[in-house]
Amino acid sequence: MSMKWIEPDVPQFEYGKSPPLWIYIVGFLLFFIACLINTVLNWKQGKPVISAEFFVRILFVPFLLGSALSGLIYLRHEDWMERVDLWNNLCKRTYSDWRWWAQARVAIIGSVTITPEDDLAVRMLGLEGSPPANGGRAQALATATKDGSTSRVLQILEQLVTPFAPYMNNRARSHTFSIIVQTDRDEDLNDLRSLLRRLVPDAFEYVQVSRAAEPVDMGLIEKWMSERNVPDYCLVLAWQLHAPEAEPTSSEAAVSLLFASRATVANSKGRLEPEAWVFRPAVAAMDNVFDVLKTLLAAKQSPLERIKHLWLTHLPGQGKHATLTAIKDVKLDVAAHDLDAAVGLPGPVNVLLVQALAARMVQHGQGTQLLATPRQGGVMLNLVGTTIDPVEDVEERLPVPVSISFVVMTGCIAVLLVLLCKDVGASVGWSMSALGGFIGLQIVHAFFAILRRNQVADDFYRAMPW
Repeated sequence: MSMKWIEPDVPQFEYGKSPPLWIYIVGFLLFFIACLINTVLNWKQGKPVISAEFFVRILFVPFLLGSALSGLIYLRHEDWMERVDLWNNLCKRTYSDWRWWAQARVAIIGSVTITPEDDLAVRMLGLEGSPPANGGRAQALATATKDGSTSRVLQILEQLVTPFAPYMNNRARSHTFSIIVQTDRDEDLNDLRSLLRRLVPDAFEYVQVSRAAEPVDMGLIEKWMSERNVPDYCLVLAWQLHAPEAEPTSSEAAVSLLFASRATVANSKGRLEPEAWVFRPAVAAMDNVFDVLKTLLAAKQSPLERIKHLWLTHLPGQGKHATLTAIKDVKLDVAAHDLDAAVGLPGPVNVLLVQALAARMVQHGQGTQLLATPRQGGVMLNLVGTTIDPVEDVEERLPVPVSISFVVMTGCIAVLLVLLCKDVGASVGWSMSALGGFIGLQIVHAFFAILRRNQVADDFYRAMPW
C-alpha cells in the first residue's frame, strides 16, 4: 500500500451489546414446556415413565433445541465482533505502518560549515555571544585568496572534503560511497577528483562522483526513501561564492554533509555515531502549511516535547508567514531562528547549511529541530534529531476459523438428527451422514471466515483517505 502524508484516521468500530439473556432463557423454557407436553401426550400407555428415553425427550432434546436456537441468535453478534476485531486491527496496523513510513530517516554522520560568521549556530540560539544580524547584506567569506573563484573553490573543497577522507579510506571498498557536488561547472569535478587522488589514493576508484546542477535540498532524502535506494554513504558538497567583477546576489557560504543509511548505522555495531537523524520530509503548498505540519507532528517522528527550535531559510514572505502561523496554530512551543537574518542574503546553499547547523545544535543538547525550507513553490518541513518516538508493533489479526456459536448450533442439530435416526430406526449410515455433515459445515464456515476477512479488508481500504 502506497503511503502519503495523510494521517490514516479511519474510525474504529465498537462491539455493541450482545443479545439480552432473557431471550435465551425464554427460548429454553418454551422448548422444555413444548417437549414436556408433546412427550406426555404421545407417550405410549404401559410404557414406563422412569426411563432414559423419557428423560431424553423432556430434558435432553429441549436442551439441544434451546442450545441450537441460542447459537443461531448469538451467531450474528459473534460475526459482528469478529468483523470489529479485524477492522480495528487494520486501523492499528495501518497507523503503525504509516508511522514506520514517516519515521524513515538517514543519518548525518558529520558536517562542515563555512560561513562569514564564526560560531553561527550557537550564537543564533543565544548559547554563546550575541546573535548575528546581517539581513539584506551579501557577506563574503574570510578566505585568503580572492583573486578568482577557481582558486577559492580549491580552498573550499579541501576544507569540505578533508575531514571525511578517513571514512572513504576505511569504508569505500566495502560500501557504496558517493559524492554529490552542487555546482554548475564541470571543472569543479576535476578539481575534486584531483583532491581525492591526493587524499584517498587507495579508495579513489571506489568513490562515485556526480554533479547536481540544481540546488540540492531534502527532496534528495525523499527520493532515496521513496525509491528505496539509500546509498550506504553520500557526501554532499555545496558552496556559493561571489563571482569576480559581478554584483553579489547572496552571502558566501559552503557546507558538506556526510549522510549514511539507517541500515549502515545499524550494521556498524556502534562504530558510527550520527550527529543527528534527518527524518522523512513533507512538502506543503503555501495555503496548507498548517495541515501538513499537523500531519507531520501526528506521525510522531520524534516526541513533540523534544522539538525545541524552528529554523527557516530562503523562504519568501508568504511561506515564512504561513509557517510561523502554522506553528502558532498547532501550539508548538519552539524558538524561531531565521538563517537569512543572521548571515545575509540567502542562496542555494542555505537549504543544506541549515540542516548542518540544526544537526550541530542537536549535539549541543538542544533537542529536536524543525526546519522549514523552500521546495517546488511551497514549504518543505523536516525534523532533525536523535530522539525517536517508539512505534507500537501491531501483529496481524488472523481470522478465527471456528465460531463457538456456529459449532454449538450445528453440533446440537447433528446430535438431534442422530437421535431422530435412532428413533425412526434408520441405518447407521444416516447417523454417520449427520456427523459428516457437521464436519463439512465447519470446513465451509472456516472458508467463509477467510472471505469475511477479505471483505472487511476491502471495505477498510475503500475507507482510507488515500
